[in-house]
Amino acid sequence: MTDPAYLCYKEYPREFMILKLVGKTPEAFEQYAQDLARDNGVDPSSSHLIRLDQMSRNEVETLMRGLGLVTEENEREVLVNIGSLGLP
Repeated sequence: MTDPAYLCYKEYPREFMILKLVGKTPEAFEQYAQDLARDNGVDPSSSHLIRLDQMSRNEVETLMRGLGLVTEENEREVLVNIGSLGLP
């Protein structure tokens, strides 16, 4: 089994990370992320985790564009990050 990839984003202000999970179960990571948001004063309901490992590279790009996370300024970097996840 490969380590799952995640898109983590929050609604306002619009921020996101793409990461590959290593060393934790997805369930433990998801709980940790919600607890971390709460501990830092971020409403956990405004923070979202989307597993990417069962999606294709094109599906991830389409998802991120639809969420408004890809901009002219970050497009190249985001596409490189998506490509580095090893998705089909």
